Amino acid sequence: MKLALMIVLGLVAMVVLAVLGLYIAGSQMPREHHSQITVTLRANRAEVWDLLTDYRAMPHWWPAVKAVRMEKLADGTELTWNQDRHGQKIPFRTVESRPKEKLVRAIATDQLPYGGTWTYDLSETGAGFTRLTLSEDGYINPPIFRAMANWFIGLDRTQRDFLDNLQRQVSRKK
Repeated sequence: MKLALMIVLGLVAMVVLAVLGLYIAGSQMPREHHSQITVTLRANRAEVWDLLTDYRAMPHWWPAVKAVRMEKLADGTELTWNQDRHGQKIPFRTVESRPKEKLVRAIATDQLPYGGTWTYDLSETGAGFTRLTLSEDGYINPPIFRAMANWFIGLDRTQRDFLDNLQRQVSRKK
């Protein structure tokens, strides 16, 4: 019985130390981050733009989004609410839109432990190909989440997942 109790207490102490270590390390990391990924898609800019801005169709090709709801606020702001695979609903708004060139979308709430913008820059690379650069300018508030994102998950994981699924969708349309 004593041995079992010592083992349990030892395990609890290790977990507490690990969490404390993550918190301290995350506290030393910057709250803000920037990540950028560029891909070349076998589609013209108009086709890529249509995929990026057809928010209602996104759940059909990006598994991370289970549902999208559109909302127009009294001041004219249009929000898209993306429901993720965990059931969380996240509002997004368009900050800048230059059709077939640039789209900037921002998380439209400060009630989450993270936030920021995604900027999509499109350029023609010739003969029906488009170069898409996806930049994230984001922040992560909880220090533990910062450490986990930096060391275990990757700050650009969601961007990579999005672009992988976008490339598959472009290939399906050809």
